[in-house]
Amino acid sequence: MVKKKDFTGGIDGLLRPSAKKTVKEKTDKEKSVKATYYYNQDQLQKIKAIAFYDRKPIGKVISEALDSYIESYPDLKKAIKILK
Repeated sequence: MVKKKDFTGGIDGLLRPSAKKTVKEKTDKEKSVKATYYYNQDQLQKIKAIAFYDRKPIGKVISEALDSYIESYPDLKKAIKILK
Protein backbone atom coordinates (compact mmCIF):
# COMPACT_ATOMS: atom_id res chain seq x y z
CA MET A 1 0.00 0.00 0.00
CA VAL A 2 1.05 3.56 -0.61
CA LYS A 3 1.60 5.59 2.49
CA LYS A 4 -0.35 8.84 2.50
CA LYS A 5 1.46 12.03 3.39
CA ASP A 6 0.54 13.82 6.55
CA PHE A 7 -0.56 17.39 5.76
CA THR A 8 -1.24 18.46 9.32
CA GLY A 9 1.67 20.93 9.25
CA GLY A 10 -0.28 23.50 7.28
CA ILE A 11 0.98 25.48 4.33
CA ASP A 12 4.46 25.81 5.82
CA GLY A 13 4.78 22.04 5.81
CA LEU A 14 4.06 21.92 2.09
CA LEU A 15 6.56 24.55 1.05
CA ARG A 16 10.25 23.91 1.16
CA PRO A 17 12.47 26.58 2.59
CA SER A 18 14.25 28.45 -0.15
CA ALA A 19 17.91 27.70 -0.55
CA LYS A 20 20.26 30.49 0.35
CA LYS A 21 22.05 31.91 -2.64
CA THR A 22 25.77 32.16 -2.24
CA VAL A 23 27.46 34.94 -4.10
CA LYS A 24 30.79 33.84 -5.47
CA GLU A 25 33.30 36.63 -5.20
CA LYS A 26 35.91 37.01 -7.86
CA THR A 27 39.26 35.67 -6.86
CA ASP A 28 41.02 37.90 -9.35
CA LYS A 29 42.23 41.20 -7.99
CA GLU A 30 41.43 42.76 -11.35
CA LYS A 31 38.00 44.13 -12.03
CA SER A 32 36.47 43.35 -15.37
CA VAL A 33 34.29 45.66 -17.41
CA LYS A 34 31.79 44.54 -20.01
CA ALA A 35 32.40 46.13 -23.40
CA THR A 36 31.05 45.44 -26.87
CA TYR A 37 33.31 45.60 -29.92
CA TYR A 38 33.05 44.75 -33.58
CA TYR A 39 35.56 42.21 -34.85
CA ASN A 40 36.55 41.21 -38.33
CA GLN A 41 34.61 38.04 -39.12
CA ASP A 42 37.74 36.15 -40.21
CA GLN A 43 39.60 37.15 -37.05
CA LEU A 44 36.68 36.12 -34.86
CA GLN A 45 36.49 32.69 -36.50
CA LYS A 46 40.21 32.20 -35.83
CA ILE A 47 39.81 33.31 -32.21
CA LYS A 48 36.94 30.85 -31.78
CA ALA A 49 39.06 28.07 -33.30
CA ILE A 50 41.96 28.85 -30.95
CA ALA A 51 39.61 28.91 -27.96
CA PHE A 52 38.09 25.57 -28.97
CA TYR A 53 41.51 23.99 -29.54
CA ASP A 54 42.90 25.25 -26.21
CA ARG A 55 39.61 24.57 -24.36
CA LYS A 56 39.43 28.15 -23.10
CA PRO A 57 36.64 30.73 -23.15
CA ILE A 58 36.77 33.18 -26.06
CA GLY A 59 37.10 36.10 -23.65
CA LYS A 60 40.21 34.57 -22.09
CA VAL A 61 41.83 34.09 -25.52
CA ILE A 62 41.10 37.72 -26.40
CA SER A 63 42.41 38.86 -23.01
CA GLU A 64 45.65 36.91 -23.48
CA ALA A 65 46.10 38.39 -26.96
CA LEU A 66 45.57 41.91 -25.62
CA ASP A 67 48.01 41.28 -22.76
CA SER A 68 50.64 40.13 -25.25
CA TYR A 69 50.06 43.20 -27.43
CA ILE A 70 50.24 45.57 -24.46
CA GLU A 71 53.47 44.01 -23.17
CA SER A 72 55.16 44.36 -26.57
CA TYR A 73 53.92 47.91 -27.27
CA PRO A 74 57.03 50.13 -27.56
CA ASP A 75 55.60 53.47 -26.36
CA LEU A 76 53.23 52.24 -23.67
CA LYS A 77 54.41 54.72 -21.02
CA LYS A 78 53.97 57.64 -23.42
CA ALA A 79 50.49 56.48 -24.41
CA ILE A 80 49.39 56.11 -20.79
CA LYS A 81 50.87 59.50 -19.93
CA ILE A 82 48.81 61.15 -22.69
CA LEU A 83 45.57 59.70 -21.30
CA LYS A 84 46.20 61.03 -17.79
